Amino acid sequence: MPEKKLQEKQLAEILRDIYHLGDVSLRFLREGGGQTWLAEGTGQYLVKVINPAFAETVRSSVRIMRYLEENGFPVPGTLLTQAGEALHTGFVNGETRLISVQEYIEGDEPDLRKSAEEAGALTGQLHSLLEKYPDKLVERDRHFFIGRYLDFLRRKEYPRLQAYEELGNRLWEQVRDLPRGRCHGDLHRGNLLQSPDGKIHVIDFDTVCSAPVMFDVAVMCDMTDYFRLRESDMAVTEEVYARFLTGYSRYRTLNRAEQQSFHDWVAVRHFQLQATIVELYGMDCIDGHFIDSQLDWLNRWMKASQS
Repeated sequence: MPEKKLQEKQLAEILRDIYHLGDVSLRFLREGGGQTWLAEGTGQYLVKVINPAFAETVRSSVRIMRYLEENGFPVPGTLLTQAGEALHTGFVNGETRLISVQEYIEGDEPDLRKSAEEAGALTGQLHSLLEKYPDKLVERDRHFFIGRYLDFLRRKEYPRLQAYEELGNRLWEQVRDLPRGRCHGDLHRGNLLQSPDGKIHVIDFDTVCSAPVMFDVAVMCDMTDYFRLRESDMAVTEEVYARFLTGYSRYRTLNRAEQQSFHDWVAVRHFQLQATIVELYGMDCIDGHFIDSQLDWLNRWMKASQS
């Protein structure tokens, strides 16, 4: 029996025997740190088959989602096993795997040009709830946001390293003393799902951390193209950010220094995301030309934000 067909059969048995979902049909969706399947029967569910190497990250993510769900925050519901567990450890194709089953939400990425205020309120509510979350979270600081990328550039012997170091140091000096809190950690628009009734849900809690909360705000409101900086996108970003703050302020207050740090955090995001991409895909996924273009993007962004 082909591997995928065998996995499908075994997953169907787990869903029937452990989750008591009855007969379901399964459709493979994607691979990446594990597998994701869509199960359809009396309802629709996302079934994730996870490598044990990611066990701690997954357990933390599921605990956070259960906490948010119990407090009425719009996240996909977690389906429990008949024994009341949020994760099941089972054998799939002869290997030990963690299984999680979540409610499938039909939806699309919202248009923040229309929904910025609602997204701001949702983010403020999320930050407020995470402040009361009882478990300790990983701390994110200069190394995560700035240092990792500089380390990669040193290893690549990038000739304009000093320019990146000076910019990175300047950025961190401007944001390092800002208030810290609990953050989603990857709150881009792709991690929002707007259902047909207009309700927005937040997904993907694998990167929740303790960090300056303005990081989440900047990631959400940044409407620029990562590869090409256009004035029109910058104008939209400013508009979205202003309306986002109106919604956010219903739940939390950002001080003046935090609000003024928005442009710095958008630049920090480029350091952080580029380092994460290299960690995932290896040193050869970026070349000198691309690193040059990113430095040009950052210099243009900083110049425009200071004018």
